[in-house]
Amino acid sequence: MRFDHLNIRAFGHFTDYELLFDPSKNFHLIYGPNEAGKSTTLRSITHFLYGFPVQTNDAFLHSNTKLRIEGLLKKANGQELFFARRKGNKNTVLDGNEKPLNEELVNEFLNGITKEHFLNMFALDHVRLREGGDSLLQSGGNLGESLFSAASGISMLRKVFEDLEKKSGEIYKKKAQTPRLNKLLKEEKELAKDIANCQLKIQAWKDLERTFTESKKKIEDIHQQIKALRSEQEKLKRIKEALPKMAKLREVTKKLVELGEVPNVPENLEGLREAAQSKQNNAQNYKQRAKQDLVELEDKLMKIKIPEGLIEQASLINDLYLDLKNYQDNLKKLPLIQGEYKLLEERVLSFMKEIDSLQAGLDNIDLFRLSAEKKETIRALCKDQPLLEQKFENNKSALRALDDELQLKQEELAKITDLPDIHELENVIDIVKRAGDIEGNIQKLEIQIEEKKNQINEKMRHLPLWTGTYQELVELQIPRLMETVKKFEKERIDFLNSLQTTQKQIKFQKDEIEKHYERIAELEELAEIPSDDNLQRVREHRDKGWKLIRTKLQEGSLDEQAEAFTKGQAIETVYEDSVRNADHVADKMRIEAEKVGIKNKLLTDIEKFKKNIADLESVELVTEEELDKWEEKWKALWRPAGINPLSPEEMREWLEKHTQLKELVQNLKNDESTLQSSFEKKLHMKQALMNVMSKFVVAKDNQSLDELLMIAERYQKKINGDINNQNNLQDGFKEIKRKMENLTTVKTEIKEKMNRWEFEWAKAIEGTHISETTRPTVAESLLNKYEETIKAYDELQKVVNEQISLREQISYFENRVKELLQVAPVQYDEQHFDLVVNRLNADLQQATRDNDLFTSLSEQCENLKARIKKAVSEWNEAEETLNGLFKLAQCDSIVELEQIERNVQTKKEYESKIIEIEEDLLTHGNGRSLQDIMEEAKQIEHDSIELDLEEIKRKLEDLEPQRSQLEQEHGVVKKEYEEKILGNNTASVLGEQKKESLLAQLSNLTEQYIQVKLATALLQKGIEHYRNQNQDPILRRASEIFSRLTLQSFAGLSVDYDEKDQPVLMGVRDHGDKVSINGMSDGTTDQLYLSLRIASIERYANENEPIPLIVDDILVHFDDTRSKETLKILLELSKQTQIIFFTHHARLVEIMKEIATDSTYQITEINSNVPLNV
Repeated sequence: MRFDHLNIRAFGHFTDYELLFDPSKNFHLIYGPNEAGKSTTLRSITHFLYGFPVQTNDAFLHSNTKLRIEGLLKKANGQELFFARRKGNKNTVLDGNEKPLNEELVNEFLNGITKEHFLNMFALDHVRLREGGDSLLQSGGNLGESLFSAASGISMLRKVFEDLEKKSGEIYKKKAQTPRLNKLLKEEKELAKDIANCQLKIQAWKDLERTFTESKKKIEDIHQQIKALRSEQEKLKRIKEALPKMAKLREVTKKLVELGEVPNVPENLEGLREAAQSKQNNAQNYKQRAKQDLVELEDKLMKIKIPEGLIEQASLINDLYLDLKNYQDNLKKLPLIQGEYKLLEERVLSFMKEIDSLQAGLDNIDLFRLSAEKKETIRALCKDQPLLEQKFENNKSALRALDDELQLKQEELAKITDLPDIHELENVIDIVKRAGDIEGNIQKLEIQIEEKKNQINEKMRHLPLWTGTYQELVELQIPRLMETVKKFEKERIDFLNSLQTTQKQIKFQKDEIEKHYERIAELEELAEIPSDDNLQRVREHRDKGWKLIRTKLQEGSLDEQAEAFTKGQAIETVYEDSVRNADHVADKMRIEAEKVGIKNKLLTDIEKFKKNIADLESVELVTEEELDKWEEKWKALWRPAGINPLSPEEMREWLEKHTQLKELVQNLKNDESTLQSSFEKKLHMKQALMNVMSKFVVAKDNQSLDELLMIAERYQKKINGDINNQNNLQDGFKEIKRKMENLTTVKTEIKEKMNRWEFEWAKAIEGTHISETTRPTVAESLLNKYEETIKAYDELQKVVNEQISLREQISYFENRVKELLQVAPVQYDEQHFDLVVNRLNADLQQATRDNDLFTSLSEQCENLKARIKKAVSEWNEAEETLNGLFKLAQCDSIVELEQIERNVQTKKEYESKIIEIEEDLLTHGNGRSLQDIMEEAKQIEHDSIELDLEEIKRKLEDLEPQRSQLEQEHGVVKKEYEEKILGNNTASVLGEQKKESLLAQLSNLTEQYIQVKLATALLQKGIEHYRNQNQDPILRRASEIFSRLTLQSFAGLSVDYDEKDQPVLMGVRDHGDKVSINGMSDGTTDQLYLSLRIASIERYANENEPIPLIVDDILVHFDDTRSKETLKILLELSKQTQIIFFTHHARLVEIMKEIATDSTYQITEINSNVPLNV
C-alpha cells in the first residue's frame, strides 16, 4: 500500500493544502523550515488513516465539524481507495460522493494494523530511535528482545518486563509480608482461628434455653386470649355501626316499591325533549327573517341597468388603455427626434470636409469607410517603425561596447604566466583528508584512555576484598560461572530457611505447652481436678495399707514398713482415711468427668509437644552442622584466589564488578592499540605531505599534520584560483567574439525588416488620403478621423430608423381606436383619440361593477330561498322527534311527558342511595358478603351489644398487666439468651461474612496475579518464537546495514552467549574482536537499533502488503557522512515500500541531491506543493 496523494482540506493552519506523491518514485523527502507545518502534516497522516481523536489542538482555524482530510491509497496490485476523513462520532469515512464508507475498507488496505501498531512499527523519529538504543542497553543485548523490539517498534521492552515483574511483586511475593495477597492470606488464617473460638458450648445454655422456652409459651397463650377477645370486640362494634345503615336501607327500598311502575325511557329524556322544542322555535324564527331579506334583494336587482355590447369589447378597451401612455409619449418625442436628425447631419458633413472637402456629402459616405484589416495594418506599421529604429541604434551601441571589452580581456590574458602541475599534491591532500582528523582522534583517544584509567582506579577503590593492581585482578583465578555462585547462594538460603523454620516450630511447641498449662490452671481455678495419676497414687497408697493389715492378720505383727505408712497413728484409722481418700478422688473424677477428660487430653498433648521439641532440636543441630560444612566448601571455592569470601549475594555483586573491570581493562587495551596505530598513521601522512610539498613550498619538520595540510590546501587553492582565472578569461574572450558575430547578424536582419516595412507601408496607405511621406503619428490621427465620421453617420441612421418607428406606432394606435368606435354601442368625438380611450375605459369599469353586483345579489337570493327550505325541514324533524318521545313515554302531551321525566329521576335517586348504603356495609364488613352481614346482625341481641362490649373491655384490662409482666420477665431471659448464645453465633456469622469478603478479594488478587504472570510468560514466549522464526534472515541483513551505518567501524553483528547461556547481540570489529552492547556509544546503539528496524521492515514488506514508512528527522544526531549512508540505505528500502521522510534541515536536501538522481526520489517543500526536483 502507498499514498498517491493527501489533501489537507481543513486541519491546523492548512486549508486545501495538497501533497502529491509521484507514482513513479517511492522515496518522498518533505522539507519545511521551523513553524512551516511539518508536525501538523505528520499528524494529518495518522488522523487520515485512523480518525481524529476526541480532543484535538488542530481546530484553532477550522471548527471541529469542519476538520477534513482526503487522500488516495493504492495497493501493490493496483487497487485504489479514495476517501475523506471528517471529525465525528460515526460515519467519519466518506467516499467521493460524500456518502458514508465502511471503515473495514480502510482496515483492509492497512492489513488490519491498529493505530498503536502503525505508530510503533511504521513511524520513526529521533526520540523513538534514541529510546530503541536505550532499550538495547537495558536488555543487555538480549537477542530475542532486540529483534522483537525492533520489529514491533516497542522501544522500551525491558521496561515492560520490569513493570510486569513489579506489578506481580506488589500482589504476591513468597515469604514476604507487605504484598496485598500475602496480607490477605495472613488475615484469613487469623479470622478462621477467631471463628473457631466463637463456637458455642452446649452445657452452658441448657437451663437458660428451657426457661426461655417456657416463658415464651406463656406469652403466646395470653396473646391468644387477648386476640380472641379483641376479635369479638371488633365484631360487636361492626354490628353496632351497621344497624342504622340497615334501617336506612329498608326505608329506601320501601319508598322505591311505593313509587310503582315507571316507563322504560332513555336517561336523557328531558334533554331530548328540550332539544326538539328549541329546534322548532329556532327554525320558525329563521324562516321569517329569510323571507324579509329576500324581498329587499329582489328590489335592488330591478334597479341595475348595464349597456349592451360594452362588456363584450372589454379586452380591446383594456389593451388600448394600457397602450395609451406610450401613444402620448410618442406624440411628444417625434418633434425632438426631428431636431436631433438635423444636428447629426451637420456633424457628419463637418468630419467629411476635414478629411476631403471636395467629396464631402452623405452620398459619398462609402469613400470614407476603411476596412478593419487596412486600419489594423496601418496601426501595426505605425507601432513597428519606431521600434525598428530603436533596435538599430541599440545594436550599434552593443557592438561598440563588446569591442572595448574584447580589448581588456586580451590585455589581462597576456599578463598570466605558465602554472605548475599540482595533481600529485591534490592526491596526497585527498588521502590525508579521507583519513579523517587523525590528530583530533589521537587527542580524544588519549583523553579516553586517561578517563578509563581513572574509571578503573575508581572502581578498584570500591571493590572489597582486593588491594592489588588491576592487572593482577584480571589474571586472578576466581569462580567464572555465575551459576556456581547462585548454587551456593541457594544452598545457603535453603539451610537458613530450614534452620529458621525448625526454630519457629520449636518456639511454637513451647508456646503450645505454656498455653496448655494455662488451660489446666483455668480448669482448676474453682476446684482441683484429679488426674489418672492422682487416682493411681491414692489407690496404691490404699492397697499398701491393706497389705499391711493382711500381713498383721496373717502373722500377728507389723513390719518396719508399717511405721512409715501409719506415722504413729493406728493402722485401722490410716487405712480408713486412705479408702475414703481413694473413693473421694474416684467420685471427684466421676463428677468432673468432662473436665478430667479435657485435662488428660491437655496433659497428653504436653507430652507430645515435649517429644516434638526433642526431635526438632536434633534436626536443628544437624542443620547447623550442614551449614558449617557449606561454609567450608564456600571458602574453599575462593581459596585459590586468596580471598576470604563474603555471602554469596555479596560475592555475586563482587563478580559483576569484577566482570565490568575486565571489560574496562580490555577496552583500555583496545584504545591503547588504536592510539599506537593512529600515531604511526599520522607520521606516514605527515612524511607524504612534506615530500610532495617540497616541490612547491618550504615545510618544517616541527609543524603538525594539520598545519602542513592547511599550508598545502592554501597553495592548492591559490594555483586552482589562477587556473580558474585563466580559463575564465579564455572563455570570456570566446564568448565576446561569439556575441559580436551574433550582433552583426542581428544588424543585417534589422536592415532587412526596415526595407520590408517601407514596402508594406506604401501598400497599406493605397486608396486613402495618407501619403507615403506622412509620419506614423499623423497617420494614426487621420485613422481616428475616418472612424469618427463613420460613427457619426451610423448614429444619424439610428435616428432616422427611430423616427420611422414612432410614426408607425402612432398610426397603429389611432387605427385601432377607429375600429372600436365602429362597433361600440355609444358615439364619441374622434378628434382626440386619447380622450376617447379614457372615456371608453371609464364606462367599461362602471358596467363591470354593475354586472358584478347583479351577479352577487342573484346568488344571495338563491341562498335565502335554500335556507327557508332548510328551516321548514328542521321544524318537521323536531316534530317527528317529539312524537317519538310521546310514544316511548306512553303519553299524549308535553305536560304528561314532563311528569314522567320527574318520576324517572326519583327512581334513579332511590336506586343510587340503595347502592351507596350496600357499598358502605360491604366496606366495613371485613370481606363478608351483604347476606352474611345481615345474618350476623340477626344472631346478636341488639339491646345487649353495649353490655357485651363493656364486659370484653373489663377482661382485656385484667389480661393486659399479666401480659406486660410476662413480657418483662421474658425480656430479661431473652437478653441473657441472646448474649450467651445468639451473640456467639452472630460473631461467627459476622466472621464468616468477613471471611467470604476476604475470599472474594483473594480470588480477585489471585486472578490479577495469574494474569500478570501469564502476560510475562506469553510475551517472553512470543519474543522467543519471533527470534526462532526470524533470527537468521533479519540478523544477516541487519549486520550488513550496521556495518555501513558505522562506516565500517564494525564489520557486522554476531550472536554470543552470556553467563546465563542466553543469546545476546555482539558487535564485531574488523580484527574479529567482539563488543557488547554495553561497550558501545549512544550513537552506535542508535545505529544498531536502526539496522534491526530496517531489516525487520524489509522482511515484513517481502511477506505482506507493504505499508509506508513515515520518518521524522531521525538524522539529527548523525554527521554528514553517516547521514549520506543512511539515506542511501533508505533509498534501497524504498524499492520495496514507500518512504515519506520529513525534515526541517536544508542540509539533508543538499545531501540528497549529492547521492541520488532526480528520477529516484521526490523533494517537496511544505507550503509549496510543487516538488523541488520536478
